[in-house]
Amino acid sequence: MARVLFLSARLPYPPREGHQLRTWHMLRGVAAAHEVSLVSFVRDDDVPDECASLRSLVAHFDSFAIPAQQSSAALLGAAARGIVGARPFVAEKYSSKAMRVRVAELIARVDLVHVDLLPLMSALDDCTTRRPIVLDAHNVEHQLLEQRAQRAPGALQRTLLRGQAAKLKRYERAAVQRAAQVLACSRDDADQLSRLAPETSISVVPNGVDVDRCRPRPVCSDPVSRQLVFVGQMGWFPNREGVQWFLGEIFPRIVECLSDVEFVVVGKAEGLHIPAALRDRVRLMGFVPDLSAIVQDAAVYVVPLRSGSGTRLKVLEAMAFGKAIVTTAIGAEGIDLVPGEEAVFANDAGGFARAVVALIENPEAAARLGAAARARAEAQYDWRGIEATLRDIYVRTVDRQPSLRAPARQR
Repeated sequence: MARVLFLSARLPYPPREGHQLRTWHMLRGVAAAHEVSLVSFVRDDDVPDECASLRSLVAHFDSFAIPAQQSSAALLGAAARGIVGARPFVAEKYSSKAMRVRVAELIARVDLVHVDLLPLMSALDDCTTRRPIVLDAHNVEHQLLEQRAQRAPGALQRTLLRGQAAKLKRYERAAVQRAAQVLACSRDDADQLSRLAPETSISVVPNGVDVDRCRPRPVCSDPVSRQLVFVGQMGWFPNREGVQWFLGEIFPRIVECLSDVEFVVVGKAEGLHIPAALRDRVRLMGFVPDLSAIVQDAAVYVVPLRSGSGTRLKVLEAMAFGKAIVTTAIGAEGIDLVPGEEAVFANDAGGFARAVVALIENPEAAARLGAAARARAEAQYDWRGIEATLRDIYVRTVDRQPSLRAPARQR
């Protein structure tokens, strides 16, 4: 058993969005075999009063506010340092002297450090004691920012974002080089991270899904659904960009063919613009504690993403629910779905709209697609198997560090 210092960018529990889901299951996987000290930031929308399960899982727990969320002055300071300094804004946003001091105190007592999100590497800046680092790369972060810069509407915004992307790439390269082990969500991500740091050990630990909680609705004789559903909060740029594209170019084509279709968006919707002509056909649900009924009611689960990295937990949940999925190639990137058999892929607006209409008009085909996706989720993306994979990687990481190996038994 190793002693692990686990750093998190937000409270992992209760897990209410994709980042938290992965973090929670990574933490569970580590804590099942090791003694864990958790040091976590607390975001404004976290729920500290509901984290009893989190506290019971770990040996020690410290939490800190994110300075940039505490005042406008702190946020502006982080932004200014991100523009004129060497480090990108996202690293400055999560910079906390209080956390650095606590991490420096704890690191001498542990064997490994698990860093759950790239910006938290700066929490190790004040540490004089060195320990092997396991970095969980939820995405290839500089790539996400490069994609956003390419689509930015104004020249000034594009220039600022490109500058940040260049800084973030340097920061990400240094972090991957410093880590003893990097966890990537997909083979594509692993390949890109390997190009940043060819000498670093990089392993694919995919996102997963709770196949027991996310189950298809039993077959019944209810009327055929005319609902489409998207799950994801609009604060994440790839989600907002993708849904705006869907509303602007895809959904109007679907409405032309299906007069009674409805589009349901689950998750925080701040910043989402709905065209006036479609407002009666779009339902914004906001945050929903239990997705089951909404997703099960849908005829088609749409994933119209045009940028992003990592793998989308929303797709894995749709698979587990046994839903017919229409997605772009980027939306399903890193997930082993067979086109036409387990999901329908479409990268242009016309093709996406036609695929949705065809599945709504052919419920039997939609049911076959959903059943095949469910089978894939059970076989390959159950969190229990993924947690076991993580524990195996920890064993190999410890074995590569001679000072951490268990002493040989005396004969």
